[in-house]
Amino acid sequence: MNAATPPTLTLAALNAADRSAFVALLEGIYEHSPWIAERAHAQAPFKSLVHLKQALADVVRQASEAEQLGLIRAHPELAGKAMVSKTLTAESTHEQGRAGLTDCTPQEFERLQRLNADYNAKFGFPFILAVRGPRGLGLPRAEIIATFARRLQHHPDFERAECLRNIHRIAEIRLNDKFGHEPQLGNLVWDWAEHLAQHSEPPYAERGELTVTYLTDAHRACAQRLLHWMKADCGFDSVEIDAVGNVVGVY
Repeated sequence: MNAATPPTLTLAALNAADRSAFVALLEGIYEHSPWIAERAHAQAPFKSLVHLKQALADVVRQASEAEQLGLIRAHPELAGKAMVSKTLTAESTHEQGRAGLTDCTPQEFERLQRLNADYNAKFGFPFILAVRGPRGLGLPRAEIIATFARRLQHHPDFERAECLRNIHRIAEIRLNDKFGHEPQLGNLVWDWAEHLAQHSEPPYAERGELTVTYLTDAHRACAQRLLHWMKADCGFDSVEIDAVGNVVGVY
């Protein structure tokens, strides 16, 4: 487990703030978009950090399409002009540095510039990815570039939704840092999913792809691992794999 970042804000302090102070305290959570915190303030007081995250996300969900596009366009390109000119926000600087984007090889940097140009030409907004990844540690540059290239093939509507989803993930990580919160259960479940993802079938496994179909060796290996976790960690009274490959647990 990673140690949580020391908190710089508490829920009590946020709930006690007036609207302008509330917006100032949440500055940088959503890139260059204080209107989100301004509207979310109407939902205060917040019962939990989850309540706050949901209120902020609801503001974006209920915003107009033009406002959502403005939010997406408020974000910088990955390894783009703002990084080169050192005009990124402190949050984006930290995130892109955490993912190693400030240490790209010349070949990686050139590839990212081409992808940025192609993506903007197709969609009209920058590619958004929560580059700190599921655990907040930073994604490998090769994974970032591969994801960039894959998403370039998406339909514009799908990709706009994917950008918004990643923006909410970025905001969640930033809020966790600000409040010193570590999602321990979420990290544990992610680790379990990563363990299961080690099982894939040929020829997909050799290409780094994940495919598991019914009653294959990969399917059976996943079932055995689930059986172990359900017995050892989840408190089931009994667990078995039935005749058709289902993992069945009874409390």
